[in-house]
Amino acid sequence: MPIVVNHIKFTNILIACNWRFEETQVKINTATAQDMVKERLSKTPSSFLEFVEYFDLLANAEDNIWFISIKDYLKENNGEGFSWNEFELQSLEYSDGQEKKDVIKFWNDHLPFMMSVKSDYAYVAIVLNGEDKGQIVTGNKPEYEDTVTLANSLEEFFEKYVLVLKGQLEEPALKLFI
Repeated sequence: MPIVVNHIKFTNILIACNWRFEETQVKINTATAQDMVKERLSKTPSSFLEFVEYFDLLANAEDNIWFISIKDYLKENNGEGFSWNEFELQSLEYSDGQEKKDVIKFWNDHLPFMMSVKSDYAYVAIVLNGEDKGQIVTGNKPEYEDTVTLANSLEEFFEKYVLVLKGQLEEPALKLFI
């Protein structure tokens, strides 16, 4: 029987597993966001926005796996640390011509919300467009745009992640995030 996990219960489970958490204290106005960010966020379900607006920090104890907050999406990239679209920027840096167009199309259709640098560079993203809209996928270095589907929804992802975290489900694609 599947467990029902909303973003608050999910966060509480992570906290119980020694994740660091800082709850959002001030509601962020997304109207000031860059157009690209606003457009991508507008294509997500309300449950996704509720989740990323719930925290300022949600990271494992080692700080090598973390979720991207609404603040992260709105922060200007000044070259320090990882930006929310770090893997998109890396892919664009090493592509040109048609490949660059394909990279841009891919990232316009995917919004990363979890990152890992634990053993390899990897991300989890929500699909923003097309028949797979709302699905949760993962990709990793060197071909970030080659993805594996993890779940059909954010809620299903929460459930699977909790089961993998507790050792109750084997999901090889999530190993980089545990």
